[in-house]
Amino acid sequence: MPVSKKGKKKKSAKRSAKKGLKGLQSIADVLKAVRQQYELKSKEFNSYPHPEVKKLINQYAENNSLLAKFILTPGPADELPVKVPPLVAAIRSNRYVHVKELYIWDVPMKHEDTATLALLLEQPIYPIQYLELMECRIDSYGVDRLARSICMSNLTALLLDYNKFGDAGCNGLCRGLQSNRTLLRLSLNYCDLGPTSGELLGKTVSNTAIRDLYLDGNFLECEGTIELIKLFADTAEMEAIERAEKKEKDLNEANALTVPGVPSAMASVSRTTSSVSVKSKPISARSLLSSTGKKGKKGKKKKSAKKKEPPPPPPVGPWIQKLHLMNNGIDAHGLGSSLGPVMCMKMLRKLITHSQALQELDLDDNLIGDLGGREILEALMDRKEAGLDNMKINVTHRMNSITFATINKLGSGLKKKSRKKKGKPGKKRI
Repeated sequence: MPVSKKGKKKKSAKRSAKKGLKGLQSIADVLKAVRQQYELKSKEFNSYPHPEVKKLINQYAENNSLLAKFILTPGPADELPVKVPPLVAAIRSNRYVHVKELYIWDVPMKHEDTATLALLLEQPIYPIQYLELMECRIDSYGVDRLARSICMSNLTALLLDYNKFGDAGCNGLCRGLQSNRTLLRLSLNYCDLGPTSGELLGKTVSNTAIRDLYLDGNFLECEGTIELIKLFADTAEMEAIERAEKKEKDLNEANALTVPGVPSAMASVSRTTSSVSVKSKPISARSLLSSTGKKGKKGKKKKSAKKKEPPPPPPVGPWIQKLHLMNNGIDAHGLGSSLGPVMCMKMLRKLITHSQALQELDLDDNLIGDLGGREILEALMDRKEAGLDNMKINVTHRMNSITFATINKLGSGLKKKSRKKKGKPGKKRI
């Protein structure tokens, strides 16, 4: 008996469905293999196989969906310590190329552990974009090794909060970031950074694509803060001058068209406008709708025919969008003596007044005084007069109450994030 067309269609549909199921099952099989390898490698490295990691892998395997985020935290106190190499080895042995985010919290990392993670980042086949190593006891040597792999990685965000590697570690990190063009966010909160790191980070960020910089709880003081933002402020001022010159040039060109000494130009303009007004006829609403509908259809066809172009790479230069400097000793007790906060705020005033890119600035828990607060207030007022977008800002309440209230009114909106870590008071100064 000849097979009908309907029967052929049903068979092809069944085959395609089976292929789809096989594809879904393969995802589950890969995740199960990752979990098995994680358990085996944990035994090899004398590490505690964290049940939360296995539970997360099993959950995604049951749903036949890809797992893109891995979270590693400490285990029970009476068990073996949790280590990073077993998880990295499980990902590499199965070539699990779908991991994009990696969170490691409170897991001590030796130099060899950091090197193992760095080797994973160096492989471009693994598209890890977000890496968070919070309180992992990474020293300056570990940061130096990690930084060497950043230029070969796909990272767009790197968080190294609560690792006390100091200025030496910051120096190694800046060397590794020199040739990087993908990193957009860098967080070094409570990393024991001094004024020297301010100068290093200022030069590094000015030559990379980093836009968001978080440096809360360090020791930059007035000197380090000035060196950090010097290039940002100077560039913003130069761009403001260029914008003003361009605006003045446009105004002069517009005024040149209305000069009374050029009657011929005005006459030609009036003739053309009059001829257009005579020839043009009123358009009905129906014809307008039909014409717009035709254009819309043509536009849709053109859009569907064109292929989507990949987004351009982020621009490299001394532009900053989010700068957090909470609790950094920006006060009158540093090397700058009593004039330190005022000089620092004057530099910040230049940045706030002229920078189009700046969106957030956190200066809380820094005793900048009444004069420093006044500089910030006038900067916000100048920014408003220049027509730039509003920005969010936080300052300490230890200044003139009217100044503080006006700053909060002009730069409101910066909310305090809840700390994931408990018992981290930082280094507040009285």
